[in-house]
Amino acid sequence: MRLSRLLFGVALLCTVVGPLRGQEIRFDPRHDWPAERRFEAFLNAGGYALLQADTVLRSEDRIEGNLLVLEADVRIEGQVTGDVVAVGGDLFLRPGARIGGGVLVLGGGFYASRRAEIGGELTYRPNDIYAVRRRESIIRIHPIREIPETLTLHGLSGITFPSYQRVDGWTFGLGATVRNLAWGWQPSLEGRLRLKTDRGRLEGTVRQAWYPSGGIQFGAEAERVTRTNEGWVRGDVANTLSFLLAGDDFRNYYEADRVAVFLRGTETARWGPILQVEWEKARDLEASDRFVLFAADEAQPNPAIDDGETLSARLGTQVRRRTSSVSFLASASVEIADSTVGGDFSYVMGELRADWEGPGLAAHELEAFLMIRGDLSGMPPRQRWTAVGGRATLPTVPLLSERGSRLVFGQLTYLVPLESLRVGVLGAPRWFLRAAAGAGWSDGAQAGFETNLVTGIRLSILEVAIAVDPSESDLDAVVYGIMRFPGDL
Repeated sequence: MRLSRLLFGVALLCTVVGPLRGQEIRFDPRHDWPAERRFEAFLNAGGYALLQADTVLRSEDRIEGNLLVLEADVRIEGQVTGDVVAVGGDLFLRPGARIGGGVLVLGGGFYASRRAEIGGELTYRPNDIYAVRRRESIIRIHPIREIPETLTLHGLSGITFPSYQRVDGWTFGLGATVRNLAWGWQPSLEGRLRLKTDRGRLEGTVRQAWYPSGGIQFGAEAERVTRTNEGWVRGDVANTLSFLLAGDDFRNYYEADRVAVFLRGTETARWGPILQVEWEKARDLEASDRFVLFAADEAQPNPAIDDGETLSARLGTQVRRRTSSVSFLASASVEIADSTVGGDFSYVMGELRADWEGPGLAAHELEAFLMIRGDLSGMPPRQRWTAVGGRATLPTVPLLSERGSRLVFGQLTYLVPLESLRVGVLGAPRWFLRAAAGAGWSDGAQAGFETNLVTGIRLSILEVAIAVDPSESDLDAVVYGIMRFPGDL
């Protein structure tokens, strides 16, 4: 084992240090592009390590100072004390990776675990294109300016991940985005086409956006779509697998035709506004019995909504922050609808959401989530209500039973890595203890808060746990298993 590590260290040293001998890297930035000026300053500072071949930096590996990745796929499990810049390659930050400085990705892919740490600013420019020309002593990097458009296929060669739930059955989709890189604001046109197998019908989305800066986008979109207000609980992949395997659908649904204009921050912006004006025509959807592998096929009812049209404006802000030890995402918004202007409903709804991950004691971890949503004036239609309950939120409470125009939910999870039980690429299992509480209700009803205490083991995406309601005298325990992907509760 020691010999293999020694050989790996020698190979890594040759890969990192070797290309620097006698080689000079030259770059001509576009001065109106802040990301390229940042790369120029990185090169001028010198003293960086260079990787030009696919490499894995293991958990015990450490690079002192800055790292430049050039046309290579690099997976980092260990530590880089300075900045990391990747040009024309894919950068993967695996769980436990620690970057002391910032990360800049130009013309490549960026894939980071939520348990990876970045100490500085993250800038991700996947649609920029660069040409790298190598000579004996000089490497020249040129930005490609004369590219009229670029095509991005969603999912796998344009085929998106299929979803499965109780109102539409299987949904299969195609999607692509065309983006003009020659224009200053890089306009994009996105199209999505979805086939609903249960009803044998097609629906789609068309979205056109402009990017006046790296942190802001604005545009318009039109679609016919199945909508849900519980997307914050489970992502598409986790919800599909949970329903297929165990019959648990953690979402309620309705169908909508909608048109909207929007201004919002991009996915990598630290701060961004939320401004949207939307027209929506909503319709009920009924649940049907579906095949599931390990549960009864009887359909869980999908609640009715208030059919009609809504014209609303949504105002708010979103904050995103990642440091060497903390990941934080929060948003606050208000939605205003007035039937005297248009639509059938008048109301004001507010929403506050916060998601925080950071260190606990020693090498332990702490996760916190809070959702507060409700009507501030008037009565929102039922397509604006949301719900909690079931294994993803409150395991002792019936699935989605806490529902209304007002909802409060929060949970706090403490995790302890069990390094002595580490399982290969899956990593170390983590014992956790969680406290969760929530209630859903509407105007005229009383909030009945439910509380759960949960403990169990989490290994990669699988969580096995036992939950109790401490307010119950008999403390009937619920034992469950669930898959949790990044972004899921």
